[in-house]
Amino acid sequence: MRRQYLNRAGQPIGNTFQQNDLVIVKITLQAPEAAGDIPNVAITDLLPAGLEIENPRIGAIRDITWATDAAQPDYLDLRDDRINLFTTATAAPKSFYYVARAVSKGTFKLGPISADAMYNAEYHSYNGSGVIKVE
Repeated sequence: MRRQYLNRAGQPIGNTFQQNDLVIVKITLQAPEAAGDIPNVAITDLLPAGLEIENPRIGAIRDITWATDAAQPDYLDLRDDRINLFTTATAAPKSFYYVARAVSKGTFKLGPISADAMYNAEYHSYNGSGVIKVE
């Protein structure tokens, strides 16, 4: 499980954004080859206070034509402070994308992204805590 921030052109950017910037969040999930397919994986990405999810149901993701490897989750749950994706982890990497907007200036704690097999505690991944800055 890995998370990466990209600009509108798909280029990686750091953890510093300008207020009102659109940030593309790329989430990549890959199961160990020895594990085979791992069904019922819940991915949770907690957003720091300075970011807000752009609703994909109203077309926020339509400008990301370069994301040809985008996978579709089995189920998507959007909240004010997080996004939850439910899928099957496979040995081939799956990439999920969503759009967030930098709304509030400041320095904010960034929680780790997590992936947990809901019915098999042997498989889990947590990665990427830190700090983001919105200028």
